[in-house]
Amino acid sequence: MRGARQPQINTGKHRCILFPVFCILFLVGIAAASLQNIPTDSWIYDDLDLLKTSGFVRSMPSTSRPWTRGEAAVLVREADSLSRLGRSGSAQRAALSRLRTEFGDELPDMKPEVGPRRPLVVIPVPVAPDARFQGDMFSRARVVRLGERNEASGSVGAVLSNRPGDKFAFYERVEFTMFRPDSADIEDPAGIHVPGSRVHSWMEFATFEIEHAYLAFKIPWLRLEFGRDEFFWGPGYVSSCMLSDNAPSLDHVQLCASYRNFKFLSFTSYLSRWGLKHRFLSAQRLELSLFDRVTLGGALMNVYSWDSLQTRSLFGMMNPLIPIYLEVANSGHDDNFLVGWDAVVYLPRIKVYGQLFLDNYEFVAKEGQPCNAVGWQVGGFWAPNLGFEFRIEYARINPFTYYHRIYHIMYENWSVPLGHELGPDADQIHARLGFVPFAPLTVSLLGIHTRRGYYNRGNFERKTWHGGQLLPERFPAEGGGEKVECTSQAGIEAGFWLGRDMRIAGSVAYWYSQNYQGAPDNRDGFDVSLRLEYRY
Repeated sequence: MRGARQPQINTGKHRCILFPVFCILFLVGIAAASLQNIPTDSWIYDDLDLLKTSGFVRSMPSTSRPWTRGEAAVLVREADSLSRLGRSGSAQRAALSRLRTEFGDELPDMKPEVGPRRPLVVIPVPVAPDARFQGDMFSRARVVRLGERNEASGSVGAVLSNRPGDKFAFYERVEFTMFRPDSADIEDPAGIHVPGSRVHSWMEFATFEIEHAYLAFKIPWLRLEFGRDEFFWGPGYVSSCMLSDNAPSLDHVQLCASYRNFKFLSFTSYLSRWGLKHRFLSAQRLELSLFDRVTLGGALMNVYSWDSLQTRSLFGMMNPLIPIYLEVANSGHDDNFLVGWDAVVYLPRIKVYGQLFLDNYEFVAKEGQPCNAVGWQVGGFWAPNLGFEFRIEYARINPFTYYHRIYHIMYENWSVPLGHELGPDADQIHARLGFVPFAPLTVSLLGIHTRRGYYNRGNFERKTWHGGQLLPERFPAEGGGEKVECTSQAGIEAGFWLGRDMRIAGSVAYWYSQNYQGAPDNRDGFDVSLRLEYRY
């Protein structure tokens, strides 16, 4: 971005030339598109977001994740083509360099600067001349100091997949993690597991997890997927009010239909149990893109559990082909119906977006009961050609959002909300100013302000409604609805790519908290984090 003039791509001459070129490239990309999903926390999304906001991508990226590698490859090829029309800044050059390397297999003609990234193991499939089975290793380590608590973890994992993967995709990602201090299993209505996870620990200091494992099949405009994966719905940067990858991934069956500017998603997944009650999530999402500038999204979701005394069929809710609002209207089951909308608008070098999520919204409040559980967020991203980029995002989650008045239809999985990482009864403003002094290095200045209310503390039983009673009434602060904790944080974060396969990142932040963790005590301190990722 620094010291470079934005590429001029809007002249009539360029439009006449580029339109048929983009159409051809788009069709070629779709023909060889890989069905393998990109993990929702990948750096690829941020790099493509920067390139789209900077004007190097004309097509509209989907506002739901994960994307397939084929979908991302189309955007990378488009950015690579447009970048040749004029000079680009250091941030755009660094992002394009990483993406050319990452997608060297799908786009072999782009000639990345450091050579395409290759898997460690490749085994040809005898029955198919061009097919192959491949395996790759990855590892990550993390050391953090959060307040008075020190944590360290290290992992080694393997990724198994197939190529070319344009009609059929097999993917499995396994990871063995060791951590200190020891983390004992907990027992709650979801079962016995490590907090925030679905698994047991081994000797209380190691876990073996498989959070991504699926099969995907495709016909020209429809994708069918069976397995386990994470979802992120909406244009949010920090998290999503509607559906985020905060909780353990979902075991699901999914249908995805996309054609030009339309995308439709429908899936049914199994959630963690509540005691002896089995719980499910059905969800549908529709996206519509307009004028290469605007994408509108809407979603309907339903968390439900059958009652042993009921004899009505629940197969409609488990069928992704049947819209859930039709089934809910005729069900009579215990269920929690959720609705969400979002929009993103791209202006020259600016992206603005918003999201609204309704959980248990009641236009007429029932006396003595909580209602109008709402989550919403707004944000913006500015990527000028001046050597820096700026993000800001505000999120507000009202009390009782995600945690329903009936325990067993809470919008959570393994005791973690499926929505925003804040949880209910909290708000947060997140600001980030980023710089790219030279290609492998990124530096960001951070500012975060978080407020937590009375119902944002403890476990889920302190965040919900049960039997007409608020639980509990007084501990650790009296009353309800007031601000319990307020924390401000400022710091610096830096990341550096060591070649094409390894990245090191670290951060230092100072924080000051009023009513620390709900107690009448003010505290401050430093949070320090160091991360090392290899082929992650």
